[in-house]
Amino acid sequence: MLLSLLLSSFIGITSPAIAKDTLRHTSVDIMAVGATNSTNPFWTRSLQYGTVPVENPTGIIRANTGKWYNPKKDFDWTYQIEATGWLAKDSKFLLSEAYIGLKKGAFEVWSGAKREVIGLGDTTMTAGFFIWSGNALPMPKVHVGTRNYVNILHDWIGINFQFAHGWFDNQGAIANSYLHQKSLYLRFGQPTSTWNAFLGFNHQVQWGGSRKDPKGSIYDVYPSDFNTFTKVLLGTGEGILPDDDENNKYGNHLGSLDLGLRYQNDQMEILLYRQNPYESDRIWSLNTIDDGLTGLSFKFKETKIIEGLSLEYLYTGNQGTHQSILGNLLNKQDNDYPNIVNYLNVRGRDGWIYSGRGLGTPILIMDKESQQGGGLSFAYNAVRSMYIGVRGTLPQQIHWMARLTSTSYDYPVIPVNSPSSYLKQFSASLSLQKQVNKRLGISFQIATDQGDRTKNTVGGMLGIKYRFP
Repeated sequence: MLLSLLLSSFIGITSPAIAKDTLRHTSVDIMAVGATNSTNPFWTRSLQYGTVPVENPTGIIRANTGKWYNPKKDFDWTYQIEATGWLAKDSKFLLSEAYIGLKKGAFEVWSGAKREVIGLGDTTMTAGFFIWSGNALPMPKVHVGTRNYVNILHDWIGINFQFAHGWFDNQGAIANSYLHQKSLYLRFGQPTSTWNAFLGFNHQVQWGGSRKDPKGSIYDVYPSDFNTFTKVLLGTGEGILPDDDENNKYGNHLGSLDLGLRYQNDQMEILLYRQNPYESDRIWSLNTIDDGLTGLSFKFKETKIIEGLSLEYLYTGNQGTHQSILGNLLNKQDNDYPNIVNYLNVRGRDGWIYSGRGLGTPILIMDKESQQGGGLSFAYNAVRSMYIGVRGTLPQQIHWMARLTSTSYDYPVIPVNSPSSYLKQFSASLSLQKQVNKRLGISFQIATDQGDRTKNTVGGMLGIKYRFP
Protein backbone atom coordinates (compact mmCIF):
# COMPACT_ATOMS: atom_id res chain seq x y z
CA MET A 1 0.00 0.00 0.00
CA LEU A 2 2.89 2.35 0.73
CA LEU A 3 4.19 1.79 -2.79
CA SER A 4 0.87 2.78 -4.26
CA LEU A 5 0.97 6.03 -2.27
CA LEU A 6 4.48 6.98 -3.41
CA LEU A 7 4.18 7.82 -7.02
CA SER A 8 5.93 10.05 -9.50
CA SER A 9 5.42 11.79 -12.62
CA PHE A 10 7.44 14.83 -12.50
CA ILE A 11 9.23 13.22 -15.46
CA GLY A 12 6.15 13.67 -17.55
CA ILE A 13 4.02 10.59 -16.82
CA THR A 14 0.87 12.52 -15.93
CA SER A 15 -2.75 11.54 -16.46
CA PRO A 16 -3.86 13.93 -19.20
CA ALA A 17 -7.19 12.17 -19.67
CA ILE A 18 -8.32 13.39 -16.27
CA ALA A 19 -7.14 16.93 -16.91
CA LYS A 20 -8.89 17.01 -20.30
CA ASP A 21 -12.33 15.91 -19.03
CA THR A 22 -13.08 19.62 -18.98
CA LEU A 23 -11.54 22.29 -21.18
CA ARG A 24 -10.60 24.49 -18.26
CA HIS A 25 -8.25 23.02 -15.68
CA THR A 26 -6.31 24.08 -12.59
CA SER A 27 -3.81 22.08 -10.57
CA VAL A 28 -1.19 22.49 -7.86
CA ASP A 29 1.94 20.35 -7.38
CA ILE A 30 3.98 20.23 -4.18
CA MET A 31 7.30 18.38 -4.33
CA ALA A 32 10.29 17.76 -2.10
CA VAL A 33 13.64 17.15 -3.81
CA GLY A 34 16.87 16.06 -2.17
CA ALA A 35 20.09 14.12 -2.58
CA THR A 36 23.16 12.96 -0.68
CA ASN A 37 25.24 15.96 -1.79
CA SER A 38 24.63 19.46 -3.16
CA THR A 39 23.51 18.32 -6.62
CA ASN A 40 20.23 16.72 -7.66
CA PRO A 41 20.62 13.54 -9.75
CA PHE A 42 20.77 13.86 -13.51
CA TRP A 43 17.42 12.15 -14.17
CA THR A 44 15.70 14.17 -11.46
CA ARG A 45 16.55 17.54 -12.99
CA SER A 46 16.80 16.74 -16.74
CA LEU A 47 13.97 17.13 -19.29
CA GLN A 48 11.93 19.09 -16.74
CA TYR A 49 11.74 22.35 -18.71
CA GLY A 50 14.04 24.02 -16.20
CA THR A 51 11.63 23.61 -13.27
CA VAL A 52 13.84 21.35 -11.12
CA PRO A 53 17.01 23.07 -9.85
CA VAL A 54 20.48 21.59 -10.13
CA GLU A 55 21.16 22.25 -6.46
CA ASN A 56 19.27 20.74 -3.51
CA PRO A 57 17.55 20.34 -1.10
CA THR A 58 14.51 22.09 -2.47
CA GLY A 59 10.78 22.35 -2.01
CA ILE A 60 8.91 22.99 -5.25
CA ILE A 61 5.44 24.49 -5.57
CA ARG A 62 3.91 24.61 -9.04
CA ALA A 63 0.51 26.07 -9.94
CA ASN A 64 -1.05 25.66 -13.38
CA THR A 65 -4.25 26.93 -14.93
CA GLY A 66 -5.48 27.01 -18.49
CA LYS A 67 -7.95 26.00 -21.16
CA TRP A 68 -7.55 23.26 -23.78
CA TYR A 69 -8.72 23.57 -27.36
CA ASN A 70 -12.23 22.24 -27.91
CA PRO A 71 -11.72 19.33 -30.35
CA LYS A 72 -15.29 19.74 -31.63
CA LYS A 73 -14.69 23.33 -32.78
CA ASP A 74 -12.95 24.28 -36.00
CA PHE A 75 -11.97 27.67 -34.57
CA ASP A 76 -11.03 27.98 -30.91
CA TRP A 77 -8.54 29.45 -28.47
CA THR A 78 -6.31 28.12 -25.69
CA TYR A 79 -4.10 29.43 -22.93
CA GLN A 80 -1.80 28.07 -20.24
CA ILE A 81 -0.21 29.80 -17.26
CA GLU A 82 2.15 28.00 -14.90
CA ALA A 83 4.17 29.43 -12.03
CA THR A 84 6.91 27.50 -10.21
CA GLY A 85 8.53 28.43 -6.92
CA TRP A 86 11.69 26.96 -5.36
CA LEU A 87 11.78 27.06 -1.57
CA ALA A 88 15.37 26.67 -0.41
CA LYS A 89 18.37 28.66 0.72
CA ASP A 90 18.18 30.55 -2.57
CA SER A 91 14.45 30.74 -3.24
CA LYS A 92 13.31 31.54 -6.77
CA PHE A 93 10.12 32.23 -8.71
CA LEU A 94 9.71 31.10 -12.33
CA LEU A 95 7.00 31.78 -14.86
CA SER A 96 7.51 28.29 -16.26
CA GLU A 97 4.83 28.46 -18.96
CA ALA A 98 2.60 31.23 -20.30
CA TYR A 99 1.06 31.39 -23.74
CA ILE A 100 -2.13 32.06 -25.64
CA GLY A 101 -3.07 30.43 -28.94
CA LEU A 102 -5.69 30.31 -31.68
CA LYS A 103 -6.48 27.38 -33.96
CA LYS A 104 -8.29 27.17 -37.28
CA GLY A 105 -8.68 23.59 -38.37
CA ALA A 106 -5.26 21.95 -38.42
CA PHE A 107 -3.38 25.28 -38.15
CA GLU A 108 -2.58 27.44 -35.16
CA VAL A 109 -0.74 30.54 -34.05
CA TRP A 110 0.43 31.12 -30.51
CA SER A 111 2.51 33.62 -28.59
CA GLY A 112 4.36 33.20 -25.32
CA ALA A 113 6.49 30.52 -23.68
CA LYS A 114 5.20 27.00 -24.40
CA ARG A 115 6.61 23.59 -23.56
CA GLU A 116 7.73 21.75 -26.69
CA VAL A 117 10.34 19.43 -28.16
CA ILE A 118 11.60 19.57 -31.74
CA GLY A 119 12.70 16.58 -33.76
CA LEU A 120 11.54 13.18 -34.94
CA GLY A 121 11.37 10.36 -32.38
CA ASP A 122 9.65 8.94 -29.32
CA THR A 123 8.74 11.95 -27.19
CA THR A 124 7.46 9.88 -24.25
CA MET A 125 10.62 7.95 -23.37
CA THR A 126 13.55 9.68 -25.09
CA ALA A 127 16.73 10.72 -23.30
CA GLY A 128 16.35 14.05 -25.09
CA PHE A 129 16.17 15.10 -28.72
CA PHE A 130 19.46 16.47 -29.96
CA ILE A 131 18.43 20.03 -30.85
CA TRP A 132 15.45 20.96 -28.63
CA SER A 133 14.73 18.57 -25.81
CA GLY A 134 12.54 20.21 -23.18
CA ASN A 135 15.49 20.57 -20.80
CA ALA A 136 15.33 24.36 -20.40
CA LEU A 137 12.55 26.79 -19.56
CA PRO A 138 10.35 27.48 -22.60
CA MET A 139 11.62 30.42 -24.63
CA PRO A 140 9.23 33.28 -25.51
CA LYS A 141 8.20 33.04 -29.17
CA VAL A 142 5.65 33.97 -31.76
CA HIS A 143 4.80 30.73 -33.55
CA VAL A 144 2.71 29.70 -36.55
CA GLY A 145 2.32 26.21 -37.93
CA THR A 146 0.31 23.01 -38.00
CA ARG A 147 -0.91 21.29 -34.86
CA ASN A 148 -0.07 17.86 -36.26
CA TYR A 149 0.33 16.33 -39.69
CA VAL A 150 -2.03 17.79 -42.29
CA ASN A 151 -3.10 15.02 -44.66
CA ILE A 152 -3.18 15.46 -48.45
CA LEU A 153 -3.48 13.15 -51.48
CA HIS A 154 -6.13 10.96 -49.86
CA ASP A 155 -4.12 10.97 -46.60
CA TRP A 156 -1.10 9.28 -48.21
CA ILE A 157 1.14 12.26 -47.37
CA GLY A 158 1.17 14.26 -44.15
CA ILE A 159 2.79 17.70 -43.76
CA ASN A 160 3.83 19.20 -40.41
CA PHE A 161 5.60 22.57 -40.27
CA GLN A 162 6.37 25.43 -37.92
CA PHE A 163 7.85 28.90 -38.20
CA ALA A 164 8.81 30.97 -35.14
CA HIS A 165 10.63 34.06 -33.95
CA GLY A 166 11.95 34.03 -30.39
CA TRP A 167 13.97 36.00 -27.88
CA PHE A 168 16.95 34.72 -25.91
CA ASP A 169 17.43 35.99 -22.37
CA ASN A 170 20.34 38.19 -21.34
CA GLN A 171 22.16 35.79 -19.03
CA GLY A 172 25.16 35.20 -21.29
CA ALA A 173 27.72 37.33 -23.09
CA ILE A 174 25.21 38.75 -25.61
CA ALA A 175 22.14 40.83 -24.81
CA ASN A 176 18.95 41.10 -26.86
CA SER A 177 19.70 38.31 -29.34
CA TYR A 178 17.00 36.58 -31.36
CA LEU A 179 15.98 33.05 -32.26
CA HIS A 180 14.90 32.12 -35.78
CA GLN A 181 13.30 28.68 -35.93
CA LYS A 182 11.54 26.61 -38.55
CA SER A 183 10.89 22.96 -39.35
CA LEU A 184 9.22 20.83 -42.01
CA TYR A 185 8.35 17.13 -41.62
CA LEU A 186 6.68 14.76 -44.08
CA ARG A 187 4.89 11.49 -43.42
CA PHE A 188 4.53 8.98 -46.27
CA GLY A 189 1.64 6.56 -45.93
CA GLN A 190 -1.79 6.99 -44.37
CA PRO A 191 -1.93 7.51 -40.58
CA THR A 192 -3.40 4.01 -40.15
CA SER A 193 -1.07 2.30 -42.62
CA THR A 194 1.00 -0.62 -41.37
CA TRP A 195 4.17 1.15 -42.55
CA ASN A 196 5.02 4.86 -42.50
CA ALA A 197 8.19 6.66 -43.51
CA PHE A 198 9.13 10.10 -42.12
CA LEU A 199 11.53 12.73 -43.43
CA GLY A 200 12.19 16.25 -42.22
CA PHE A 201 14.49 18.94 -40.94
CA ASN A 202 14.64 21.70 -38.36
CA HIS A 203 16.69 24.90 -38.41
CA GLN A 204 17.56 27.24 -35.54
CA VAL A 205 19.65 30.43 -35.63
CA GLN A 206 20.97 32.70 -32.89
CA TRP A 207 21.35 36.14 -34.42
CA GLY A 208 21.39 39.84 -33.60
CA GLY A 209 22.13 41.28 -30.18
CA SER A 210 25.01 43.23 -28.70
CA ARG A 211 27.93 42.51 -26.41
CA LYS A 212 27.59 43.25 -22.73
CA ASP A 213 31.26 44.24 -22.59
CA PRO A 214 31.55 46.62 -25.56
CA LYS A 215 35.05 47.37 -26.83
CA GLY A 216 34.12 50.40 -28.89
CA SER A 217 34.28 48.73 -32.29
CA ILE A 218 31.95 47.39 -34.99
CA TYR A 219 32.15 44.00 -33.27
CA ASP A 220 30.03 45.26 -30.37
CA VAL A 221 26.71 44.97 -32.23
CA TYR A 222 25.42 42.19 -34.49
CA PRO A 223 23.25 43.28 -37.42
CA SER A 224 19.53 42.72 -36.91
CA ASP A 225 17.83 44.58 -39.75
CA PHE A 226 15.40 43.05 -42.23
CA ASN A 227 18.13 42.42 -44.80
CA THR A 228 20.02 40.41 -42.21
CA PHE A 229 16.86 38.48 -41.31
CA THR A 230 16.38 37.38 -44.92
CA LYS A 231 19.93 35.96 -44.90
CA VAL A 232 19.29 34.27 -41.57
CA LEU A 233 16.06 32.82 -42.95
CA LEU A 234 17.71 31.37 -46.06
CA GLY A 235 21.13 30.62 -44.57
CA THR A 236 22.79 32.70 -47.27
CA GLY A 237 25.10 35.71 -47.43
CA GLU A 238 28.35 36.48 -45.70
CA GLY A 239 28.40 37.84 -42.17
CA ILE A 240 30.66 40.71 -41.21
CA LEU A 241 31.71 39.62 -37.73
CA PRO A 242 34.43 37.05 -36.93
CA ASP A 243 32.26 35.09 -34.50
CA ASP A 244 29.37 34.50 -36.86
CA ASP A 245 28.93 30.92 -38.03
CA GLU A 246 31.26 28.85 -40.20
CA ASN A 247 31.26 29.89 -43.88
CA ASN A 248 30.70 33.45 -42.58
CA LYS A 249 26.92 33.17 -42.40
CA TYR A 250 24.96 35.66 -40.35
CA GLY A 251 24.30 34.26 -36.89
CA ASN A 252 24.98 30.76 -35.55
CA HIS A 253 23.04 27.97 -37.28
CA LEU A 254 22.03 24.67 -35.72
CA GLY A 255 19.63 21.94 -36.75
CA SER A 256 19.08 18.30 -37.62
CA LEU A 257 18.06 16.23 -40.64
CA ASP A 258 15.71 13.50 -39.42
CA LEU A 259 14.54 10.15 -40.77
CA GLY A 260 12.01 7.68 -39.38
CA LEU A 261 10.29 4.38 -40.15
CA ARG A 262 7.19 3.19 -38.28
CA TYR A 263 5.45 -0.19 -38.16
CA GLN A 264 2.10 -0.51 -36.38
CA ASN A 265 -0.68 -3.03 -35.88
CA ASP A 266 -3.49 -3.56 -33.37
CA GLN A 267 -1.11 -4.60 -30.60
CA MET A 268 1.99 -2.42 -30.92
CA GLU A 269 3.92 0.36 -32.63
CA ILE A 270 7.62 0.23 -33.51
CA LEU A 271 9.51 3.40 -34.48
CA LEU A 272 13.06 3.56 -35.80
CA TYR A 273 14.45 7.10 -36.02
CA ARG A 274 17.64 9.00 -36.74
CA GLN A 275 18.51 12.65 -36.00
CA ASN A 276 21.57 13.91 -37.93
CA PRO A 277 22.81 17.20 -36.43
CA TYR A 278 24.42 19.99 -38.42
CA GLU A 279 25.94 23.36 -37.55
CA SER A 280 27.19 24.32 -41.01
CA ASP A 281 27.19 23.22 -44.66
CA ARG A 282 29.66 20.46 -43.79
CA ILE A 283 26.77 18.02 -43.38
CA TRP A 284 26.56 17.84 -47.20
CA SER A 285 30.14 16.54 -47.42
CA LEU A 286 28.95 13.64 -45.23
CA ASN A 287 32.03 14.25 -43.07
CA THR A 288 30.00 14.27 -39.84
CA ILE A 289 27.14 12.01 -40.91
CA ASP A 290 28.07 9.41 -38.28
CA ASP A 291 27.25 11.94 -35.54
CA GLY A 292 23.68 11.87 -34.33
CA LEU A 293 20.93 10.24 -32.32
CA THR A 294 19.63 6.79 -33.30
CA GLY A 295 16.54 5.43 -31.55
CA LEU A 296 14.30 2.38 -31.56
CA SER A 297 11.06 2.45 -29.56
CA PHE A 298 8.33 -0.10 -28.88
CA LYS A 299 4.86 0.90 -27.67
CA PHE A 300 2.27 -1.69 -26.65
CA LYS A 301 -1.36 -0.63 -26.88
CA GLU A 302 -2.69 -2.64 -23.94
CA THR A 303 -2.19 -1.78 -20.28
CA LYS A 304 0.42 -4.16 -18.91
CA ILE A 305 3.56 -4.30 -16.77
CA ILE A 306 5.67 -3.20 -19.76
CA GLU A 307 3.93 -0.78 -22.13
CA GLY A 308 6.91 0.83 -23.79
CA LEU A 309 10.61 0.39 -24.39
CA SER A 310 13.05 2.92 -25.85
CA LEU A 311 16.66 2.31 -26.90
CA GLU A 312 18.85 5.23 -28.00
CA TYR A 313 22.47 5.68 -29.01
CA LEU A 314 23.93 9.18 -29.14
CA TYR A 315 27.29 9.67 -30.87
CA THR A 316 28.95 13.07 -31.31
CA GLY A 317 32.58 11.96 -31.45
CA ASN A 318 33.27 13.06 -35.02
CA GLN A 319 32.54 16.82 -35.17
CA GLY A 320 34.84 17.09 -38.18
CA THR A 321 37.83 15.41 -36.56
CA HIS A 322 37.81 12.61 -39.16
CA GLN A 323 36.01 11.59 -42.32
CA SER A 324 33.00 9.34 -41.82
CA ILE A 325 32.91 5.84 -43.29
CA LEU A 326 30.10 6.85 -45.67
CA GLY A 327 32.02 9.95 -46.76
CA ASN A 328 35.08 7.84 -47.53
CA LEU A 329 33.06 5.30 -49.50
CA LEU A 330 31.56 8.06 -51.65
CA ASN A 331 34.91 9.88 -51.89
CA LYS A 332 33.43 13.10 -50.51
CA GLN A 333 35.76 16.01 -49.74
CA ASP A 334 35.49 18.17 -46.61
CA ASN A 335 36.85 21.62 -47.45
CA ASP A 336 36.55 22.77 -43.82
CA TYR A 337 38.77 20.04 -42.35
CA PRO A 338 40.33 20.20 -39.75
CA ASN A 339 37.93 22.75 -38.19
CA ILE A 340 35.77 21.32 -35.40
CA VAL A 341 31.98 21.69 -35.46
CA ASN A 342 31.76 21.89 -31.63
CA TYR A 343 28.08 21.05 -31.08
CA LEU A 344 25.88 23.35 -28.96
CA ASN A 345 28.71 25.86 -28.48
CA VAL A 346 28.64 29.27 -30.17
CA ARG A 347 31.72 31.26 -31.07
CA GLY A 348 31.64 34.67 -29.39
CA ARG A 349 28.43 33.81 -27.52
CA ASP A 350 27.51 31.30 -24.86
CA GLY A 351 26.25 27.84 -25.80
CA TRP A 352 22.74 26.93 -26.92
CA ILE A 353 21.13 27.74 -23.57
CA TYR A 354 18.16 29.54 -22.12
CA SER A 355 17.79 30.62 -18.49
CA GLY A 356 21.01 28.83 -17.61
CA ARG A 357 20.03 25.39 -18.94
CA GLY A 358 20.90 23.59 -22.16
CA LEU A 359 18.30 23.66 -24.94
CA GLY A 360 19.60 20.49 -26.58
CA THR A 361 19.95 16.96 -25.28
CA PRO A 362 20.81 16.91 -21.56
CA ILE A 363 23.30 14.10 -22.27
CA LEU A 364 25.67 16.88 -23.39
CA ILE A 365 26.12 18.22 -19.86
CA MET A 366 26.80 21.93 -19.40
CA ASP A 367 30.16 22.70 -17.82
CA LYS A 368 28.74 24.49 -14.78
CA GLU A 369 26.65 21.39 -13.94
CA SER A 370 29.69 19.08 -14.04
CA GLN A 371 32.42 18.01 -11.64
CA GLN A 372 34.93 19.82 -13.84
CA GLY A 373 33.07 23.11 -13.47
CA GLY A 374 32.97 26.03 -15.88
CA GLY A 375 30.43 28.32 -17.47
CA LEU A 376 27.58 28.15 -19.95
CA SER A 377 29.37 26.00 -22.54
CA PHE A 378 29.72 22.30 -23.36
CA ALA A 379 33.43 21.43 -23.32
CA TYR A 380 33.10 17.63 -23.15
CA ASN A 381 30.62 17.37 -26.01
CA ALA A 382 32.17 14.42 -27.89
CA VAL A 383 30.03 11.66 -26.39
CA ARG A 384 29.15 8.02 -26.85
CA SER A 385 25.96 7.31 -24.93
CA MET A 386 23.67 4.29 -24.53
CA TYR A 387 20.17 4.81 -23.09
CA ILE A 388 17.34 2.50 -22.07
CA GLY A 389 13.90 3.72 -21.06
CA VAL A 390 11.10 1.39 -19.93
CA ARG A 391 7.59 2.20 -18.73
CA GLY A 392 4.45 0.32 -17.78
CA THR A 393 1.66 -0.19 -15.26
CA LEU A 394 1.88 -2.30 -12.09
CA PRO A 395 -1.05 -3.71 -10.10
CA GLN A 396 -3.18 -1.09 -8.32
CA GLN A 397 -2.73 1.16 -11.40
CA ILE A 398 0.77 2.25 -10.44
CA HIS A 399 2.51 3.72 -13.45
CA TRP A 400 6.27 3.33 -13.54
CA MET A 401 9.24 4.40 -15.64
CA ALA A 402 12.93 3.52 -15.46
CA ARG A 403 15.78 5.35 -17.21
CA LEU A 404 19.39 4.23 -17.51
CA THR A 405 22.27 5.95 -19.35
CA SER A 406 25.91 4.99 -19.75
CA THR A 407 28.02 7.72 -21.37
CA SER A 408 31.64 8.45 -22.24
CA TYR A 409 32.71 12.11 -22.51
CA ASP A 410 35.65 13.69 -24.31
CA TYR A 411 36.85 16.92 -25.94
CA PRO A 412 36.49 17.07 -29.74
CA VAL A 413 40.18 17.20 -30.68
CA ILE A 414 42.51 16.19 -33.53
CA PRO A 415 43.91 13.59 -33.26
CA VAL A 416 41.10 11.82 -31.38
CA ASN A 417 41.96 10.96 -27.77
CA SER A 418 42.40 7.41 -26.51
CA PRO A 419 39.29 5.86 -24.90
CA SER A 420 41.30 5.57 -21.68
CA SER A 421 41.04 9.35 -21.28
CA TYR A 422 37.23 9.48 -21.59
CA LEU A 423 35.13 10.54 -18.61
CA LYS A 424 32.67 7.75 -17.74
CA GLN A 425 29.20 8.40 -16.37
CA PHE A 426 26.25 6.22 -15.32
CA SER A 427 22.85 7.64 -14.36
CA ALA A 428 19.60 5.85 -13.50
CA SER A 429 16.16 6.60 -12.09
CA LEU A 430 12.93 4.83 -11.14
CA SER A 431 9.70 6.80 -11.03
CA LEU A 432 6.29 5.71 -9.77
CA GLN A 433 2.93 7.44 -10.02
CA LYS A 434 -0.59 6.68 -8.81
CA GLN A 435 -3.80 8.57 -9.34
CA VAL A 436 -5.56 8.13 -5.98
CA ASN A 437 -8.81 9.68 -7.22
CA LYS A 438 -9.96 12.19 -9.82
CA ARG A 439 -8.29 15.05 -8.00
CA LEU A 440 -5.30 13.62 -6.11
CA GLY A 441 -2.13 12.06 -7.53
CA ILE A 442 1.00 11.00 -5.66
CA SER A 443 4.50 10.53 -7.04
CA PHE A 444 7.90 9.20 -6.05
CA GLN A 445 11.27 9.01 -7.75
CA ILE A 446 14.67 7.69 -6.76
CA ALA A 447 17.77 8.37 -8.88
CA THR A 448 21.54 8.01 -8.78
CA ASP A 449 24.65 9.26 -10.59
CA GLN A 450 28.03 7.52 -10.52
CA GLY A 451 31.07 8.53 -12.54
CA ASP A 452 33.41 11.32 -13.60
CA ARG A 453 31.24 13.97 -15.31
CA THR A 454 28.63 14.71 -12.61
CA LYS A 455 28.89 14.32 -8.86
CA ASN A 456 28.23 10.89 -7.36
CA THR A 457 24.87 11.11 -5.66
CA VAL A 458 21.69 9.32 -4.66
CA GLY A 459 18.48 11.30 -4.38
CA GLY A 460 14.98 11.73 -5.61
CA MET A 461 11.65 13.44 -5.31
CA LEU A 462 8.31 13.01 -3.53
CA GLY A 463 5.27 14.87 -4.83
CA ILE A 464 1.54 15.45 -4.52
CA LYS A 465 -0.65 16.79 -7.34
CA TYR A 466 -4.15 18.16 -6.71
CA ARG A 467 -6.56 19.01 -9.50
CA PHE A 468 -9.35 21.48 -8.82
CA PRO A 469 -12.84 21.00 -10.22
